[in-house]
Amino acid sequence: MKCIIATLSGPRGADRIRALARVIHFANLPTKLNLENESSDISTNWARRLASARRDGQAWWEPPDLQLGFRPRSDELVSFSIPVDHVTVPAALAVIEPLPFELCSFGAAFFDEWIAADYERWGFARSHISFGWGCAFRGAGHDRLMSRRWLDFGPWRVMRRPHDTTLVQFHDLALTDPAEAYEQAKAGHERMSDGFLHHNYADFMEDVRGLYLPERQRLEIVVPPGTTVDPENLYGAAAVRLYFHANPNAGGHRKPGSIGPTKTVAYVFVDEAQARAHLHDLWLRELECWLVDDQGKRRLDDSYHPIPDPPAWVKRLGETP
Repeated sequence: MKCIIATLSGPRGADRIRALARVIHFANLPTKLNLENESSDISTNWARRLASARRDGQAWWEPPDLQLGFRPRSDELVSFSIPVDHVTVPAALAVIEPLPFELCSFGAAFFDEWIAADYERWGFARSHISFGWGCAFRGAGHDRLMSRRWLDFGPWRVMRRPHDTTLVQFHDLALTDPAEAYEQAKAGHERMSDGFLHHNYADFMEDVRGLYLPERQRLEIVVPPGTTVDPENLYGAAAVRLYFHANPNAGGHRKPGSIGPTKTVAYVFVDEAQARAHLHDLWLRELECWLVDDQGKRRLDDSYHPIPDPPAWVKRLGETP
């Protein structure tokens, strides 16, 4: 027996609980209900009471692997575990697609085996379950990526679904060896974590310096010859853009220098080889790449069109769930 295990965050967490309570798996009364870390009586209004939890709520059924939880102070996080014979993409989509959410992380299909092996893990944090076989983004949840382009250039399978939903699968669910599944998934886990702007992303803005053009809401960063722009700086630049997108009226708190509302960030090079060495990494994050030479100032990323090359197992499975 396996389990579809997931955590979902974003607005309307109480609505997620009420919607999940209507899923056939949770149709019966739970056998145990904890609210605010204390045992609570079981009654027909259990779902309403769970959805009203202020800090923490958890419901269990028999078998005990059937669970539903709510942590409203952690981005209105909802968790569930549903026992199944086999974990499949269609079965997981059937549960999450009717729900309101922005971020979803699916736990490991080999949950106990991966824990016992003490594998290194990555994820969205903020009480989300560590990445297992997949994750999903909906609507504004995509803004937590450095760019949506990140989705098409990772060692994973991408399935675009209705309502601006993107499902990412980290390993072939037909695999039966837990170690093989982890080896196939771990590069994607780390890569997705690298491209995700975590809850403390604003901390990375402090070292981002450049020429701020307020009339264009633009930040230009000149890269000295012979300098390599490190991933932390690119992360910070993407963080600047997200911070002002999420906080359009932001004042001085956590602002790097005199930077104000920023819609675009451009890196400006004076050496073409150096610029082209950074071009893909900048394009992938939707950071502009400019070159200043004897031909003047010109943009390079707007004519750059890389082609994704997913792993063989992804090509074999295709994009249809």
